Amino acid sequence: MTAPHEPVRFSRLDPDKFGRRPGAEPKPEKATRYVEVLLFGVFAVLIVLAGIALYTSYSPDFQRVPNLVDQGMKADRINILLIGVGGDTHPGGGKDLADAIMLISLKPSTRQVAMISIPRDLYLRVGRFGKHRINLAHAIGNESGYPGAGPGLLTDTIAETFGQPVHAFARVDFAAFKEIVDSLGGIEVNVPVKMYDELFKDTFEAGPQIMNGDRALRYARYRYIKGPQGDNYARELRQQQVVDAIRKKVQTQGAEDILRIVGTARALSKHTDTNLTTSQMISLYRTFKTTDRSQIVSVSLKPYMQYIRVRTPGEAGSAVRPWNENFALLQTIAKNPFATPQAPNVEMANDKRGTVQHAQTLPVNN
Repeated sequence: MTAPHEPVRFSRLDPDKFGRRPGAEPKPEKATRYVEVLLFGVFAVLIVLAGIALYTSYSPDFQRVPNLVDQGMKADRINILLIGVGGDTHPGGGKDLADAIMLISLKPSTRQVAMISIPRDLYLRVGRFGKHRINLAHAIGNESGYPGAGPGLLTDTIAETFGQPVHAFARVDFAAFKEIVDSLGGIEVNVPVKMYDELFKDTFEAGPQIMNGDRALRYARYRYIKGPQGDNYARELRQQQVVDAIRKKVQTQGAEDILRIVGTARALSKHTDTNLTTSQMISLYRTFKTTDRSQIVSVSLKPYMQYIRVRTPGEAGSAVRPWNENFALLQTIAKNPFATPQAPNVEMANDKRGTVQHAQTLPVNN
């Protein structure tokens, strides 16, 4: 039997039971020292890289979308991306989704203007983030730390998809839009047919009428309408109509008044911004102030689109894409949007009765 105070079997070598003789300190192995130095070096490098990434992501240059207007002036073609977002006042969330996307092309030499409405449900590849509806690009850019945030990713996606540089952007949320229209004293819009929105129980009578900011926003956004006016493409044309009505009202304002209105709108919301400089806004205003309505082309992509069914979890539902996923069609339109484009001669696979506007629904997976 072991005595009550008899050392355990290793106590002869290690009286304190941990491998140390009295008064002796452990000496680290040479390999252990090398590992410690290596780990410390790796940790130091990671700290430095994290600091650089943090500084870069919060630096003004990283957060700013490049202004390329000077390049557009030299090429006699300036493309400005107009982004409409819900902002903090958007009902039901989705404040970072792009509710309206419009590429406005300006030709200074002739004072021509082309407005291309881009379907918010256009299904395409969004940079390195995979395939999504294009209205999600703005939200992804805000959440991912992409250079220039939401506007940065959206402008890059538009530029790649349409094969045209985006020289500047202007982003407006609902609250700022209403403030702009109200500051102009309202706008005159000619409603083509009587419309009734079933969600908001609201009616627009046919004919010309003056709309304040709230009314103009409703006219541009309503979707739950029976008949052709409930189509997303009809909604895009109403948005172009509202933009044109704002342009017409702006023609009656002075440059200082316009800058004041823009400044008020930008101060009203963090979601309203532009990378156009003050001098560029004044220059564009003076150049295109006298543009006649006959020099403005409204472009709809409806003739080039087919409906598809997206099955990606979290994004399932209907969307649109160019017929046979031929994005070269969109680049052809964007190359010269100042001439009214004609629908392309596209063969309808397995559907000789339809047209491109009424293409069959096809399944799509990522």
